[in-house]
Amino acid sequence: MSKRLIGIVLVLACVAAFHLLGSHVETPPVWSRAISAKVFSDPVAAGNNFVFLGGDKGKRSFKLFEVDAAGTLVAESPELNSLPFQPIALGNMVITGDSSRMVRGFSVPGLKLVWENGTVEQFRIAPMKADNERILIQSTASTIFCIDSRTGKPVWEYTFPDSLVNYAVGKVIVCLHGYNDLKEPKWKATALNPEDGSVAWTFAALPLGQDTPLFVQNICVMASNEGEIMIFDQDHGTLLHKNEIKGLKASQILDDILIMLASGGSRIVCMSLMTGASWSTTVQAGYLNAARYGNRLMLCDKKALRCLDANTGEQLWKKDLSDAYNAFPHRRGIFVTHKDSFFARTTYGSYIETDSNRTVWATGGRSLFMKPLVTNAGDMLLSYDGYYMMMPKPAYELSSGQTPIADPTQNSIKFWKDETATPSADVTASGSVPQPAPAAQTDADNTDITGNTPVSGGTDIDIDDGWKKTD
Repeated sequence: MSKRLIGIVLVLACVAAFHLLGSHVETPPVWSRAISAKVFSDPVAAGNNFVFLGGDKGKRSFKLFEVDAAGTLVAESPELNSLPFQPIALGNMVITGDSSRMVRGFSVPGLKLVWENGTVEQFRIAPMKADNERILIQSTASTIFCIDSRTGKPVWEYTFPDSLVNYAVGKVIVCLHGYNDLKEPKWKATALNPEDGSVAWTFAALPLGQDTPLFVQNICVMASNEGEIMIFDQDHGTLLHKNEIKGLKASQILDDILIMLASGGSRIVCMSLMTGASWSTTVQAGYLNAARYGNRLMLCDKKALRCLDANTGEQLWKKDLSDAYNAFPHRRGIFVTHKDSFFARTTYGSYIETDSNRTVWATGGRSLFMKPLVTNAGDMLLSYDGYYMMMPKPAYELSSGQTPIADPTQNSIKFWKDETATPSADVTASGSVPQPAPAAQTDADNTDITGNTPVSGGTDIDIDDGWKKTD
């Protein structure tokens, strides 16, 4: 055999080994179907069925598709000429709002058009649910409407004297508004009561940024226009805490853990809202999302998935993903769309739990997967290229001697600065909460984790050195 032939054989063997060793074991779905359109939304549960948005951007043709629990396509909506935002499901109604200033309500089953309304101007903020019966719509640059989801009739409206740039719903509706200074935008907050649109409180003492407010129980988290994290009481708008560190972005709240992005998103800062203790870590590539179950926190970036101790930041395990494209909290872990390499033809959607880096279920395709929907029959999953399927419901079986991970949900989260809040039965007073020990530096992956800082009930948290640390 010539040396050239041997070289060709070795190259082919390496390519085959790469694909075989890098491939994933796919889980057979309960059922799988497809539509002859692209998918543009996550699935939502409406009545006893499921609804999602599909269509063709080139032809400017879009529809809602309704499928039953067996995957049968049972209805399609009338054609929509503009791409709507993510559909909202309220009972047996599905609400859409689109770029052509139209808001529509469809009934399920059947996707029959029940009502439609037009707004004065094209809204820049996606419609969102106010409660289980009403939605919020931006009608003009300064006006917000609350609409009954069954009739489409306005329940109340509120007009600001300036421009509305963002809002979010917790116990109250926190709206960010003001006059846009192109050199240095500064915004203030007004909280509206969801029932009647009356003003609950306002905050204009410090200029705010326009990042979406975050909520957990009685707490609202916002940021100043310089990236200083600020924590408010939802009922009265009282500023409970302001951290002096600048350049932070509040990303999400998982139970009692506030996750913040620093250094342009290359560093993750996690702070306990119960104790004030914090730690930080860097990410290898662009940050995607986080999920939590029990005392374990999963951080996903575009190259890897890491599971850390939620209290200390100590790394428990790591899973390399090569190329990840999206990630969503799901059941007891996280769902990730990823490839074995940039050039790989197969795109995988994998559900990974926190107890280990094993994949509970995975499926392959040719395009991006959407956020899975938890149902009684399993996990409904859509892909951009029109496929939809029901993945089997995970069976939670423990190995011999394995201790189950407890559900993390707190009955009552008492912010350590809020002296008026009532602590839950299993948490001591804020000034005497035991502080977790700093994470042990066990390997190179943990060297960027800062220790927790004990915080008393009457002083601001002092984590300047830890948050500003550079590698």
